Amino acid sequence: MQGGLCPACLLEAALATPVRTGDLTGAFTIHLPLGDSVSASVFLVRDEGPDGRLLRLKVWRSPAPLDFLARFRELQQQLGDWRDALVALPLAAYVDAAGCPAVLTEFRQGIPIMEGVRAGGLAPQQAVAMLRPLIDVVRVAHTRGLVHGSLVAGNVIAHPGTGVAHLLDFGLAAVASPITGRSALAADDRDGLAALVRAVRGCRRIPPSGRARL
Repeated sequence: MQGGLCPACLLEAALATPVRTGDLTGAFTIHLPLGDSVSASVFLVRDEGPDGRLLRLKVWRSPAPLDFLARFRELQQQLGDWRDALVALPLAAYVDAAGCPAVLTEFRQGIPIMEGVRAGGLAPQQAVAMLRPLIDVVRVAHTRGLVHGSLVAGNVIAHPGTGVAHLLDFGLAAVASPITGRSALAADDRDGLAALVRAVRGCRRIPPSGRARL
């Protein structure tokens, strides 16, 4: 439950809000949880229309800034104008009666990059190669006045079969939290990517027994 509403109710409310793109029509259902943390929960959502596309619903547990929806509209416009293929786009947003936000975004197939390395599905060198294009994406984003704001392992989804990684939640941390200087957030982006590259390089596969190889 979030702000007195179940995830399905949040989805229904989000789709009813005017902060939505024109192609979000028809029936949507929540299929399964994708993740849970102290600050938010994430769910996989399916469009029950003809295309049956998958979406991602993120629900925060804390109230958003009062201008959250205005910030969301601006971010949605900026990312929509840019349309980098490695960035999952935000599609719709909603704020419940308690002030807690929920956001629908594009879904990207894959696994969190660190999990892929630990499970043996990705070699560290392959994961580093997948991160390099994202470094360029973030650099371009900064020149456009955009920041990610939460460049952690869980927001980098890797697809071993294609060798491509995507960025999730681009800009949402800044939109959903009190105003922070853009320069500070840009520095956090750079530090986060550098830390992720170091972590991937030093990561060891965890075999099925659950014990890391020595």
